[in-house]
Amino acid sequence: MISMPPPHHLWHQRAPSAARRRGGARGSLGHLLLWSAAVALLAAGAVGSNFVAAEGAGRPALRLLPSRYPPKRGAVSARPASSSAQSEGQSNGIALLNLVTMLFGSNQVLIKTLETDDATAGAMDSCLCMTLRFGIAALALGAAIFVGRLMSGPQKEAAPTEVKAAGETMSNCVLICGAELSVWLFLGFMLQAVGLQYTTASSGALLGSLTIVIVPLLSLLDGRRINKLTWGSVGLAAAGTALFVGPNALAGAFCSLGDVMELGSAALFAVQMWRCEKLIRQFPESQVAALTCLQLAFVSGLSFVCVLAQGSSPESVVETVSAFPPGEWLQVVVMGLVTTAFCLWAEARALRDVDAPIAALIYACEPIWGAVFAYLWRGEMPDGPCAVCGAGLLLVASMAGVYASSQRDEEEPRSGGTVVY
Repeated sequence: MISMPPPHHLWHQRAPSAARRRGGARGSLGHLLLWSAAVALLAAGAVGSNFVAAEGAGRPALRLLPSRYPPKRGAVSARPASSSAQSEGQSNGIALLNLVTMLFGSNQVLIKTLETDDATAGAMDSCLCMTLRFGIAALALGAAIFVGRLMSGPQKEAAPTEVKAAGETMSNCVLICGAELSVWLFLGFMLQAVGLQYTTASSGALLGSLTIVIVPLLSLLDGRRINKLTWGSVGLAAAGTALFVGPNALAGAFCSLGDVMELGSAALFAVQMWRCEKLIRQFPESQVAALTCLQLAFVSGLSFVCVLAQGSSPESVVETVSAFPPGEWLQVVVMGLVTTAFCLWAEARALRDVDAPIAALIYACEPIWGAVFAYLWRGEMPDGPCAVCGAGLLLVASMAGVYASSQRDEEEPRSGGTVVY
């Protein structure tokens, strides 16, 4: 059975071994270039299955950029302009979520490629890893925001009506919302890391996939109607994940304290996605990057507090980080820039147009991408026909979920609301 990458946010790491320190960054750089090339080649196919579902639902072709040419005079549109723009936004959001799913799936294999598998390698402290990864991501995204504002010049942007009604300025609202989302994300990571010490990776992957089920349940709290097709897709995704991870994970689930922690971690990640969808739609699109940057910075800060709470001094932390070889830094930087900064920004951007339950269903395909990259780099094969059947169910569930979102949009319009902290 392959070493399956856990769902969504599970990024296990190891400390650099002696072999890696001797090898330096040459092998890591080569593997990184191969990884980047493969991602570029597979990016076009990352949205293939959902593209078919979107086209079947009557949506326009996926476009990551708006058309530069206006429609011809006299042309009749099948939908109103607002509906067409909304459909295009959803298609772009689905494309982003599929790309994020692929990157999350490749992340675990990238880690295994950049590190040795010898028994002397120990486990890197989870809090220190999160401090570095999220810190690098926050700095990179913050620099991008700063450069973007310098190039665009000073712009005055009025706060939305909902923000004014809450009695807060735009900056305060972004700060508060970013802090809230970071707490859910940080607690989910911590509970996941501790839980993995008391359970197996396959059981953790299975329990973590329950985010697919929890997100629609949370959406019911908003008074939102979840149609039958979406619930059917959720059931298919859960069954597909169970088949994909194998019977051993099913037999061992809910048998230890670690399993309970993994279930709690899935619930926290579900709350983070649900709240992100709710909050991100209250701000203009220009604030998505700022909200994501604050979220990254808060998670990095909370992680560093945990490092100090474990008894480490700032001097010892600096000494430990300074001892990292170039290959280790390359690994952390890539994770910070690609699978942290970009992926969390893209997720927030997509949730402006794609409902959280549908996003969770798209993320259900992450194990498939993990298996694809595991086969390409490590020659690992899925564990028999059960894994293949599970992958098929996950693909069907993802396509059905995308189609279900179009049915919901036709039944009821998307509503706004005030900022709720």
